Amino acid sequence: MTMPGGGDSRRSFLSFLTKALTGVIGLCLAAPAVAYVTSPPWRKRGAGGAGPGFSDAGAVANLPVGEWRAVTVEVVRRDGWETTHTRRTAWVRRPAEPDAAITVLSPICPHLGCPISWSPDRASFVCPCHKGVFDGDGELVSGPPPRGMDALEWEVRAGRLFVRWQDFKIGVATPSPVEV
Repeated sequence: MTMPGGGDSRRSFLSFLTKALTGVIGLCLAAPAVAYVTSPPWRKRGAGGAGPGFSDAGAVANLPVGEWRAVTVEVVRRDGWETTHTRRTAWVRRPAEPDAAITVLSPICPHLGCPISWSPDRASFVCPCHKGVFDGDGELVSGPPPRGMDALEWEVRAGRLFVRWQDFKIGVATPSPVEV
């Protein structure tokens, strides 16, 4: 039965409005799920640079030949929805011979995790905490550290040095990477 004054049209309008509002709410709830499912393939396709975990350490041409230089890299870690940016330092030496490999060492002492410094006067690395000494190649010379300095992975792409930062267990004789 049709009511005078358009009651049927009001009822159909409210029905349409309810269905439209339900559809909008459904889309709002579905959008994050769709983004979650489709984002990994898109992220992998668009990823450029040197590869996963590598950070740009600058142009190789800017590194002095045969000298140790502290370079800063920005380490980006993604854990679920959280992305953290951390600045780390690595010791880098560019060899005099063009065919020789670059050396990249972690500045963290394998004894207790103190920062290791290059001493040009002694031509060696020195840990200030317990007087650990490492030679010009990062090998242990004296002191309590159980091993030499830890080498970091690196790549050269388009004349730029990319370093993969890695944390290592301290206090053990063999380098063991720590998964973060």
